[in-house]
Amino acid sequence: MFVEAGAAGTTDEVAWAESLGWPELLGVVAHAPLEQGSRVVTELAALREASRTVGIRRLLQDEPLSSFEDPGLLEGLRALARAGLPFDACIRHHQLAALTALLAKVPELPVVLDHLAKPPVATGDDGTWERDLRALAALPQVSVKLSGMPPELRDDQDLAPAVRPWLEVALDAFGADRAMVGSDWPISAMLPRRLAPGRWLSIVLDELAASPAEREQLSWRTASRFYGV
Repeated sequence: MFVEAGAAGTTDEVAWAESLGWPELLGVVAHAPLEQGSRVVTELAALREASRTVGIRRLLQDEPLSSFEDPGLLEGLRALARAGLPFDACIRHHQLAALTALLAKVPELPVVLDHLAKPPVATGDDGTWERDLRALAALPQVSVKLSGMPPELRDDQDLAPAVRPWLEVALDAFGADRAMVGSDWPISAMLPRRLAPGRWLSIVLDELAASPAEREQLSWRTASRFYGV
């Protein structure tokens, strides 16, 4: 699965991804300016015409909390639901409560939370992240992507034991049928740790002591069901 990287031109990025000729590419999660509200319908239709478009991501991680109350964004999410495309929500942990309030207004839209909302792995959780994550997990249309954690660590933290408690909370909150492993490639691969996607998958499955059924869900089945591939 190719997930948008903030490149200029939404359809251009999809066309570029498809032109790579990767035989393993099953779909593209494209960018769309959902904050444009009903005006985004035309762009969604164009992306829908691209055969590999299976979802939409509009990065929200650097937006102010007030943006989650924008009527335009809400209408854009509703338009996305009508278009039959799921939403990748990429935010930071302090935005979790705002995201939950927003998504509660669009129960018909399937959503996956990217990177566990980038939890405070380096400093520790005072309870806020877990509380807010569980509140989000209470929305049945939301899944979680177990990804993007290596960039959040301090240099002196050992990866596997550092991420284990965060992964355990996420799996307990969502369950394996609403959780999927994501590689965060190439960002995690460019760090000094140079974490290959296969290695991250192994770490997640091993640290969670996942059962055979859970391994199947986490490694491919949940993602296949969510994106329809």
